[in-house]
Amino acid sequence: MNSIREALRKGTARMREASGTPALDARVLLKHVLKKDDTYLLVHGDESLSKEEQDLYELFLQKREQGMPVAYITGSKEFMGMEFRVNEHTLIPRPDTEVAVTEALEAIRSHGYRKVLDLCCGSGAIGLSIAASFEFTNVTLSDINKEALDVANENAVRLGLEERVLIVYSDLFSSIEDSYDLIVSNPPYISGEDMKKLEKTVRDYEPHLALYGGDSGLDFYRSITQQAPRYLRENGMLIFEIGYDQSSEVEKMMKEYGFKNVHTVKDFSGLSRVVSGLLIPET
Repeated sequence: MNSIREALRKGTARMREASGTPALDARVLLKHVLKKDDTYLLVHGDESLSKEEQDLYELFLQKREQGMPVAYITGSKEFMGMEFRVNEHTLIPRPDTEVAVTEALEAIRSHGYRKVLDLCCGSGAIGLSIAASFEFTNVTLSDINKEALDVANENAVRLGLEERVLIVYSDLFSSIEDSYDLIVSNPPYISGEDMKKLEKTVRDYEPHLALYGGDSGLDFYRSITQQAPRYLRENGMLIFEIGYDQSSEVEKMMKEYGFKNVHTVKDFSGLSRVVSGLLIPET
């Protein structure tokens, strides 16, 4: 049997064809097999894997070589310093989405918002990160995908947030009956043309229901922006995650439907990532 050190070396070599982060992928998969952390792998590098561990690691490496994302193999993904359960029914939370959470947290600090709706919530990463950050908030997680809502509910329970989280099955606002201080959404926003260009790991594994935003990629933004004023309280805020090239169109929509102080926030790569606006009543 291979030692931990040897397994990592061989795994990394195999991952070079399948991944842009071969060493990281090999390490994450082996940690999942052994149920150990980085420190353990470093200190116990000479320890041998059992046959069961070796076989499971081999299975995981094969899945990764076929294009399956690491997060789907392990069933979890770190986001905002927390581990979130994910599966093929949910998008994998990405670091860029933390920009939307940060914008939401700043809005809550500035305006004292307490009631939050995470629309198109998927795994619940955005809404649950907000709930975990501020104990005075109550968060509704809503999605049209029942399987995704099951994952979101599991995440709420695992994070100990279920008492302040409401799960609602809804096609956008169709089953939403309450009003909110803050609505935040990372809706499907990939255009028809861009769907054809997606990386294999996204195109073949992540749910198209959570990706495709119509021919232009803007269908959900228009529908949400048009309806949101009926579900936002006075001086409430709408926050969207957007595609890198959608800022001007989404800003235009929000202004068209009465939002003020509309602005775009860039992500860590300097690309437009979040658009937000306030529903300020006319005086």
